[in-house]
Amino acid sequence: MNEKTNEKSLNGFQSVLLLILIVCAVAVCIRLKTGGPMIGLFTSWIIVYVFCKVLKINYDEVVGGAYDAIRVVVPTLCLLMAIGVMIGTWLQSGTIAMIIVGGLKMINPTWLLPLTLIFCAVLSLVTGTSYGSAGSAGVAMMAIGNAMGLNPGMVAGAVICGAMFGDKLSPLSDTTNLAPAVAGAKLSDHVRAMMWTTLPTFVISLVLFTILGISQTSGGYEMGDLGTYIQALEGEFHLGIVTLIPAAVIIVLLLCKVNSIVALGLSAFAAGLVSFFWQGNTLQSIIRVAYNGYTTGIEDAVLKAILNRGGMNSMMQYVAIISFAVGMGGMLEKLGVLGNILKVITDRIHNDGTLITATLLVGYVTSLISCSQPMAHVLTGRLMAPIFKERGIAPEILSRSLEDSGTLAGPMIPWHGYCVYMAGTLGVAWSAFFPYLFLLYLTPFFSIFYGFTGISIKHVKTGKNA
Repeated sequence: MNEKTNEKSLNGFQSVLLLILIVCAVAVCIRLKTGGPMIGLFTSWIIVYVFCKVLKINYDEVVGGAYDAIRVVVPTLCLLMAIGVMIGTWLQSGTIAMIIVGGLKMINPTWLLPLTLIFCAVLSLVTGTSYGSAGSAGVAMMAIGNAMGLNPGMVAGAVICGAMFGDKLSPLSDTTNLAPAVAGAKLSDHVRAMMWTTLPTFVISLVLFTILGISQTSGGYEMGDLGTYIQALEGEFHLGIVTLIPAAVIIVLLLCKVNSIVALGLSAFAAGLVSFFWQGNTLQSIIRVAYNGYTTGIEDAVLKAILNRGGMNSMMQYVAIISFAVGMGGMLEKLGVLGNILKVITDRIHNDGTLITATLLVGYVTSLISCSQPMAHVLTGRLMAPIFKERGIAPEILSRSLEDSGTLAGPMIPWHGYCVYMAGTLGVAWSAFFPYLFLLYLTPFFSIFYGFTGISIKHVKTGKNA
């Protein structure tokens, strides 16, 4: 009897009902602006429990799926907390202040958006990590953009697009290696295939951010008194080349392929040393800032918004969102909800174009439910690989489709671990940067276009037609 209940899963109607209840729970919390989405996601665990009890499904096995899923994203949770520590110590050491002052003196506000896109793309490409790119270059460019009075959503959009471009194409990226491994493609073939969809959208994004930069800084644009900002920062911190040591440390460590969490920790440690020896802060205050974040004595509202942040504690709400969201995804997979949804999609495949469209849709669905890029790749690849093989489509087209949806979907989904990370690291809400994720939502259209036109779609001989 126990074995049967363990294998029991939800039918189509039950799956839809469960999803509606979960979405409503999250939507209500967001709508009431009380507790954020984490309370709604926590409630989803209770809803799943009630479903299991009513339908006589073994809840212990279902919740085991949640814990298995959470184990996959533990590195991301640790990364978030490390980012919080680093931002706090960078602020106290004067690293952020030095970058802001240098940026205000050197960078023309008109070109900040395209420069941000290029800078983050290059750093992500050579390091293989979009997390590190956003956590270092992204944080710096956000601070400069805020001081210049640019729309923070636009700057964050440029950071994310640049970081995702490099992460998607870099042979050093985990997703760039995982996707071809799941699809059975060669890494070199996979990267070449992705250039067809990623390079055109990067060029389009660069043009759009250039236009936005020009429009932002023309007409009624008020940049503010940058001299006042510079004077205030120079009054609060002892600025100099020494304060850039923490930034140099993390860039060098990322280039040397040091583990991201270790790199962030060592950069924070370097910032602590600068705070102690250069800024004259006590060890107690450094530890307090590492946990609670930095608080400035400057009265200017703009600089307060930039400087009053950071600390491990500031990331705890994001850790909660990711934990409950990913855990919910693991439970839904155990209950067969994912399989029911995917069956509806895959039943409508008639040609190469609909196959690629279906693969992208499956990638988005698995991302919505699993809230994890690796899980989205594995689940989607496992389901779609036999269909690609049957139709004789080269595996690198499948791996490209996995990246075009599963990798790029993260920042577009409010409760996805990647989106939560970016919002917490850059200090910008999802609703503010979503409209400017040009690279992310243009890439799938190129992928679908190629599928229906046959451009870049490579076929291989199968055992059936060989």
